[in-house]
Amino acid sequence: MLSRVANNLFWMDRYMERSYGLLNLIKTNYNSTLDSGDYLSWNKIMFTYLAIRSENEYKNHQDSISTIFFILFDKKNPNTLFNMVVKARENARSVQEHISRELWLSVNKFFLHLTEEDMILNYKKSDPITIVNELLQFSHIYYSVADITQERGTAYCFMNLGKYLERVVQSIDFLNLRIISLDDEKEDLYESYFFKNLLISIGGYQLYLKTYKSIYKIENVVKMIAVNENFPRSIIYSVNKLNVHIGRLNEFNQIKASELNFTVGKLKNHLKYSTIESIKQNGLEQFLDDIKYELNKISNIINKTYFNQIF
Repeated sequence: MLSRVANNLFWMDRYMERSYGLLNLIKTNYNSTLDSGDYLSWNKIMFTYLAIRSENEYKNHQDSISTIFFILFDKKNPNTLFNMVVKARENARSVQEHISRELWLSVNKFFLHLTEEDMILNYKKSDPITIVNELLQFSHIYYSVADITQERGTAYCFMNLGKYLERVVQSIDFLNLRIISLDDEKEDLYESYFFKNLLISIGGYQLYLKTYKSIYKIENVVKMIAVNENFPRSIIYSVNKLNVHIGRLNEFNQIKASELNFTVGKLKNHLKYSTIESIKQNGLEQFLDDIKYELNKISNIINKTYFNQIF
């Protein structure tokens, strides 16, 4: 039973992180389509994030407003925001004894707001990004409440395993979604708009300007999202946090997880010694594929190490 609690804590934070990433992606793409007029960019999001297999599944949603509505509120697709928040709430409700009351209330309020009878009507009356920004505030409240009210014990570590594992996946998907190569000659005004919106949506705009003091170069964006250890949504930052919380879990529960420690440490060192030059040499796609492969291994070992053992 206790391994089930650990699993629920893990997935609660993973679903909350996924919903936050989905909202940011909506905001980024909406702003970039306003600048570029390229509404076909929604298709790739549908296929990548919502696992849509054919355009027939959303053939009635061919503009930004109706597409965003589908991504937010469709109840049939398991990857929409609505279903992410429902799953997060279900997990939170089942582990109330292990999380702070304030944290449970923040998840529950997010769910209640999303399911209000007036929500659909308000969406149709408002700018969709107004609704997206309102929903983002619930994510911000969740993270803030978790930071100041949750005990720094085993439950907190499992929550962070879910959060940072999901964050790595999202950072990889952000790069995969737009950046196919590191050839700066392919940059245009539309890409500059996209990179600016992307960096704003993931909270990296100010850090990018302070760090590079330049126009939006593809290789600088990749460097920041992949290997900047000071950026809290970078791949390397999240992997470092995974390593920290795995170490704490092992210490708290006296677990010898040598396979997990080795695999996470290997990925951590790979990222630590990666440079934009080495990424260019091997290709960005190969670099990201290698990380995803290692993440799948880590995810499987986490499941075997913790969720099949007593918590």
